[in-house]
Amino acid sequence: MTWNTLEQGLKSRIIPKKTRILKCDGTGRRLVISNDGAKIGIETGVQTTQIKAITYDMIKNAYETLIAKGRFDSSDFRKKYLSEYEAGPCRYSMVGGVLVELGVARLISARSNRSCYYLKL
Repeated sequence: MTWNTLEQGLKSRIIPKKTRILKCDGTGRRLVISNDGAKIGIETGVQTTQIKAITYDMIKNAYETLIAKGRFDSSDFRKKYLSEYEAGPCRYSMVGGVLVELGVARLISARSNRSCYYLKL
């Protein structure tokens, strides 16, 4: 699959108010609030509803890492998006969850369910 094909999937399959992105624990899901073709807004927060955004560029970088290495983890995300990770670590799992939703990655949860990584399918 090429990035262009994946990008078309982002636009057609990540649907606001319908798609729920898998969380790092492997069971919970976050609701997609918006998808404007450049960034995706996803509901976060346990006690209060907040919206965090991830960009198509973040997803492209994760996809390219996944293809090159066979896996994608938080250290890969932090290499390019450290300030975004520090502002909201959930962005990493949101990006990975989108790759799972599009059928190019499989989530592997750590024992603690607080960390995870993604393997190429």
